[in-house]
Amino acid sequence: SSVIAFIDRPVYGTLKDQKVIFEGMIPKIDNAYLALEGGVKSVIIGKAEQLNQLINGTAGTTIKI
Repeated sequence: SSVIAFIDRPVYGTLKDQKVIFEGMIPKIDNAYLALEGGVKSVIIGKAEQLNQLINGTAGTTIKI
């Protein structure tokens, strides 16, 4: 029910172990890491309705290696 602004691998592992990140978010973040491993610089997960805020970094979750 809350947005985490930034996640890297260590934070993801901890939050996943603590069940803070669960269910439908796990495949989204796992796929984000696959994209990052394939050369994408960063991934932002958020709502399309907030596109301007996502681009500006004021909404969503940014995922980096």
